[in-house]
Amino acid sequence: MWFDVLIAVIAAIVSAAGGYLLVPLFLRMTHDGPGSKPRRTGSEDIEVLRGGMWIGIVERALIAGAIVLGRPELMAVVVAVKGLGRFAEIKSSAAAGERFIIGTFLSIAIASLVGVIGWAVIS
Repeated sequence: MWFDVLIAVIAAIVSAAGGYLLVPLFLRMTHDGPGSKPRRTGSEDIEVLRGGMWIGIVERALIAGAIVLGRPELMAVVVAVKGLGRFAEIKSSAAAGERFIIGTFLSIAIASLVGVIGWAVIS
């Protein structure tokens, strides 16, 4: 039992740290193509989805830990809470919606990969 919890904690830390490095890099890469840079109208804030880094860290840690401990259905709860918390920003800005979807998908992919590896270790 303690070994399972230890592996879940390690997976959560690896997932959170890995995503901390990879998600911003990937988001920057998505805005490098022609016509993909958001246009400023002057009325929008420079910073889109403030606090997203910390939300992503917690999201990845929770998802990886849930998978390691055999509770992947908790992913739905994490994503639902995140979506509800960001609903107003996503609805009001296409750029925010795009960043939310890309960041969430990448975070889930990273956390799932690390979680499945951790689950395989304890199985």
